[in-house]
Amino acid sequence: MIDLLTVINGAILALIATFCYAIGFVLQKMGLLEGLPELQFNQGIKATIISFSQFFKNKLWISGFFLSIIGWIPFMIAVSLVGIVFVQPLTGIGLIVSLIASHILLNERISILEAISAGLLVLSPLLIAFAGITDISIDLYRFLLPFLIYFFLSLILSSLSYYISKNMKNKRNEATFLTLTGVILNANAMLFTNIISQAIKSANINLFSLFGWAEIVFGIFWFEYYHFWAFVSLWGLGIFFLIGFIFYQSGFQKGKASTMYLIINSLSIIIPIIVGIFIFNQTFQNIGLFILAVLIIILADMNLSKYQAEIEELEYIKEKGQKPIPHEPNL
Repeated sequence: MIDLLTVINGAILALIATFCYAIGFVLQKMGLLEGLPELQFNQGIKATIISFSQFFKNKLWISGFFLSIIGWIPFMIAVSLVGIVFVQPLTGIGLIVSLIASHILLNERISILEAISAGLLVLSPLLIAFAGITDISIDLYRFLLPFLIYFFLSLILSSLSYYISKNMKNKRNEATFLTLTGVILNANAMLFTNIISQAIKSANINLFSLFGWAEIVFGIFWFEYYHFWAFVSLWGLGIFFLIGFIFYQSGFQKGKASTMYLIINSLSIIIPIIVGIFIFNQTFQNIGLFILAVLIIILADMNLSKYQAEIEELEYIKEKGQKPIPHEPNL
């Protein structure tokens, strides 16, 4: 069992990463509302890359993107301390940022139920902390078979989801499957994050030296097993994060934001938990407490996802120059 101090440090780092991701999401959404080109995958890879390159010229979008990259640093450290099963559910707490942003920017009224949901999100890390996470050491030899099974299964499912999206005539249905594709691919990035954190420790790589980073980035000593996994995981993390990210953005542009956020906020928690339990064999001494915390986070996220979607009203405010009309609370 991991000691309580390590658990607390891991939770703090996870929360720092979560708020970086959440604020980054808001900035990216605001950037999309400024007329960025719609990503059209049916026009070929070159056209998609050219369209996506335009995103990096938007100050709001690029600020959100880099903030998400910065958030990855405390996220990876947290994963190395307490594991993906512990860290990933805490990312659902980021919806509190959207709640606050909607209240300040849109004069959104917060109902009693939504206030309770936010309070439960704040409480959930304590429940997970006291659930008693087991040691997170990964045997990078024994994990290989379940890893390969899951990895190729995820590629099949994401390819199937993308194929379905291309054959959808309804734009919202297309967006749903594009977002689902992005969620599955992004889960692989989380998978590689867990692997690289263990590989770096097992290979004794010094991240505070340029040579240490050269070992990872360029595959120096790649013929040594742990260095090989550090090299593969870094590039796997970057590739799947970027591809999943592109599918997210396309889903946001084509579909109803509340639906897209609901897919992301639920599956991005559930899939890494499944991965952590069945591939990395992480467990809790009090599994009931952990399940309760995860259910609280998912249900609260479902209730609060609308606040992420309502950031879209900023487009109306910007174009019309009018104050937003407060929504009536759902009691």
